[in-house]
Amino acid sequence: MEQADNTAVLAVTYSFLPSMLPHFMHMPLWVTGFTLFALAWRSVQSLGHIGAIPRWLLVPLVVVGGISVFAQYWTIVGRDPGLALLTVMTAFKFLESKTHRDILILIFLCYFLLTTNFLFGQSILIAVYMLLTVIIITSTLITINQRDNSIPLQKRLKSAAKLIALSIPIMVILFILVPRIPGPIWGLTQEQRGGITGLSNSMSPGAISDLITSNDVAFRVTFDGDIPPQQKLYWRGPVMVKFDGKTWSQGNTRRVTEVKSSTDKNISNYTVTLEPNGKTWLFGLDIPTRIPPSSFMNSELQLNSIKPVNDLKRYSLSSQLEYKLGLDENIEYLMLADTFHETRNPQTLALGQQWKKQFSSDIDIVNHALKTFNTQNFVYTLQPPRLGLHSSDEFLFQTRRGFCEHYASSFALLMRAAGIPSRIVTGYQGGELNQVGNYLIVRQSDAHAWTEVWLQDKGWIRIDPTAAVSPDRIEKGLDQALKEGSSVFKIGKRSPLLSKMLYSWDNLQHNWNDMILNYDQRKQTKFLNKLGLGIRSWGDMVITLVICMVFITGIYWLIAWYRERPPAIADYETIINRLLKKLSKLGYKKEPSEHVYEYLQRLKNQQNFEDPQLQKIFETYSKIKYARGLQQQNVIRRFSRMVSEWKSPSVKVKS
Repeated sequence: MEQADNTAVLAVTYSFLPSMLPHFMHMPLWVTGFTLFALAWRSVQSLGHIGAIPRWLLVPLVVVGGISVFAQYWTIVGRDPGLALLTVMTAFKFLESKTHRDILILIFLCYFLLTTNFLFGQSILIAVYMLLTVIIITSTLITINQRDNSIPLQKRLKSAAKLIALSIPIMVILFILVPRIPGPIWGLTQEQRGGITGLSNSMSPGAISDLITSNDVAFRVTFDGDIPPQQKLYWRGPVMVKFDGKTWSQGNTRRVTEVKSSTDKNISNYTVTLEPNGKTWLFGLDIPTRIPPSSFMNSELQLNSIKPVNDLKRYSLSSQLEYKLGLDENIEYLMLADTFHETRNPQTLALGQQWKKQFSSDIDIVNHALKTFNTQNFVYTLQPPRLGLHSSDEFLFQTRRGFCEHYASSFALLMRAAGIPSRIVTGYQGGELNQVGNYLIVRQSDAHAWTEVWLQDKGWIRIDPTAAVSPDRIEKGLDQALKEGSSVFKIGKRSPLLSKMLYSWDNLQHNWNDMILNYDQRKQTKFLNKLGLGIRSWGDMVITLVICMVFITGIYWLIAWYRERPPAIADYETIINRLLKKLSKLGYKKEPSEHVYEYLQRLKNQQNFEDPQLQKIFETYSKIKYARGLQQQNVIRRFSRMVSEWKSPSVKVKS
């Protein structure tokens, strides 16, 4: 069996490194270290400085490697354990590789490992990186198959790039026309996406303020018309009505089929592109009036997807920005929204009960609470002190420094102590306008918590106590509200040139998400209908796909034929062939391999004749063909005239 040479081993090593480089941050440190060790050992071995690891030692090492992966994850099934196991086994394959066949297997493993990068991200940068790496791997494959180490690297890379470029039209046709099944190709499980969402199904002091340091995009929103003002941008998420004295959590809800509101004003239509969050929550402006496909709304007016959002999700919504809801709320839910832990936060409860006696109406209690937050020495800060068991008491009467969840939680408890049903709503508030694409960017740093209270004849109304303490948070955004400089994620805070570049990049990523990653069955059908090709079913798509593939193959064949076609016959060759045809009719045929001088000499020796005019014609032909500067039209015309004037009777046969 053919042995692999040193150049092939080193080339595969250099291809394997960029294939695995992005994975090193996802895998355990020992897997990365062992992989690098194996590559280094095999590279030095190929140079002849050390020997190969004995086979009797490799077998137990393979067993130990597999057991170590299992001990790390307690499984070998799934994205992370599967990738770690594959990486370890590929490293062992490097150590025992000897033949040309082994090197080819390693090359195809490089291709496979490279595609697994899509399991961790599908951004433009990852796609570009993978394209460049494919070119590197393909150039290595060319080197191995041609078995020619003298080919310059630049030429190999150029050949690989040409092969990849030729595959792009086929890739585009397959992307557009291959029938789409529901769900994305690179879908992940909820476990794999766990932890990347900003919000939770429970809330305690400090839970949301921890998100403000995150620059991750939560979702992007494109409006059909004008974008509502900042103070109207409340993106509704999990609603929490249960309270144990410190932590708020969600209660039992039922599904609803429609939203009942006594008003029909200020309708806003928009499309949300939601980043993966591993949860079922969908976000919409208060209050959504339309339920997207594959989703539902619960009785607390929270939108939910039927399946966890483990991949990019795009949906269209309509929302009423002015509304009256819950006028007929059932008594059981109002009782739940009015309960509190009687042994915790006694000072807060006493203050709320005092307000109940002091004021004659619920709305007066609400306004007095907001006035208290606004006029007393409360501070809106991202770095509040830690709170103990009686968190509301410590916040209201001692620290008075907190973030949105501190104010929302304390306000809601005060309302319940005063006999007013209340609940916590978490979500996002505001967003940054991308001036290039004219859409909103809502980040995890825009996470927010506010309250809703139920008032007789008014229903559930939104009360945001944070707005009383820091109006700038609601009207101008988080960056304007925080004086600590902790939130610097807004693109608009940069210089004009840098801001435009960042907006353009985010707009490019947004379009990539929309047109590439979100190219589902619905969008495919819509796009094909716009083409007007009469494609209505999967069968039509398959037929069109076959026709396009045949067409592309035909174009490639024509290009290859055109590039490899014989060169056009020069004018002087046509002229001399005319003369040779005359001589052939006279019985003096020229062999294809003969030069004209050889041909003429053969005629002299075999046929015993002389023709000075013919010899002059052949000499002129040679000068035109081989001498520099004689292939000019006037010379060609003179040569043609010489051939035309030559007559066969001029041949003189020697006696």
